[in-house]
Amino acid sequence: MKDQSRRERWDVWMVQAQRFARRENYIDALGRFRLVLAEVDDAIENELDPEELASLKRYRARADRRVAHTRAAFEAWNAAIAARRQKWTDEADQEMKRPLPLGPNEHY
Repeated sequence: MKDQSRRERWDVWMVQAQRFARRENYIDALGRFRLVLAEVDDAIENELDPEELASLKRYRARADRRVAHTRAAFEAWNAAIAARRQKWTDEADQEMKRPLPLGPNEHY
């Protein structure tokens, strides 16, 4: 197996993160993005070539946009879950007033 360049490795991680997000596995997606951002930041700190530095900064900006999009989707997904739970909580006393269903061997 051929060793990957750091850029290829980051691209693989970005694709993995997007696939995690597509399956609503936002925690793993954001974690994978954090790996990419940490490595890109490290590369930016150690880069001396101005052209490569500009390229790394563009890559960082692209990764930031994807992180922002994934985080927004995660927050919307989380808000929908919270709203559904709140609705169940709000309707709890109405449900408690309903009689329990009869079992198979029970009669009025």
